[in-house]
Amino acid sequence: MKFIKPKNINNLYETLDNLDQQYLLAGGTDINVQIKNGTIRNPNIIYINHLKELSGIEEENDSILIGSTTSFKDIIDSHIIKRHLPLIHSSLQNFASPLLQTSATIGGNIANASPTADVIPILLTLDAKLMLGSKDNTREVFLKDFFTGYKQTVMKSNELITKIIISKNTESKYQTFYQKVGSRNSLAIAKIAVAGIKKIEKEKIIDLKLAVGSLNEYPRRLFKIEEYVIGKTLIEIDFNKVDEYLQQEITPISDLRSDKEYRYHVCVNLIRTFLNE
Repeated sequence: MKFIKPKNINNLYETLDNLDQQYLLAGGTDINVQIKNGTIRNPNIIYINHLKELSGIEEENDSILIGSTTSFKDIIDSHIIKRHLPLIHSSLQNFASPLLQTSATIGGNIANASPTADVIPILLTLDAKLMLGSKDNTREVFLKDFFTGYKQTVMKSNELITKIIISKNTESKYQTFYQKVGSRNSLAIAKIAVAGIKKIEKEKIIDLKLAVGSLNEYPRRLFKIEEYVIGKTLIEIDFNKVDEYLQQEITPISDLRSDKEYRYHVCVNLIRTFLNE
């Protein structure tokens, strides 16, 4: 194992350009487990948690920018998040233990690309974008386009997530929803997570964003259900159609934590609950 601590952000980009099979370490809550169980062997570890350019929460014009190494504790405690993004603030209250909240980072939770990542379904409903940085380029990618498969993303080997960008008004006049189902109310990996936001005018759903976790190889938006529901009143929604589209959009599996039938039926019920609110 080789451990590297870049002097500054430019040194980090140089290191990423010149190393193969490197792993970025900030909070370490995911990577330490993978090293311990042998999933990652003889890695080049690049420590980034000391680089101030990658941390913090700020307002910029109509956007909220969250640095990738910002801890979940700092996000939960942020007055900016409480004021503008209450869905994030309320949904993360039961995220992990206080110790893990202090060390786990939002960028690590995303980059790890786990199907069970708690924060990703929430960010998907808020149309979050990721800023990806490298030595020669900075680009923005919508989170909905970031994942390509199980533990796979569009990020290049010399890139890292530098910021998460969310519109300041993304929750304005919207009803929000987040439900994580696990073995316990907190400190548990999700068996299923459903997040959503909707806007209703004159009893008609004029906008809807739904996202799920632990039901596919990566968390994702439910675009077919969104498209079907938008423009309808509640009494116009055929929930058999909703079930039909859901079967096309999720591929739950059976594992040690739950079986696929349970995951599917819970997902159906949570979506119905949100749409009926």
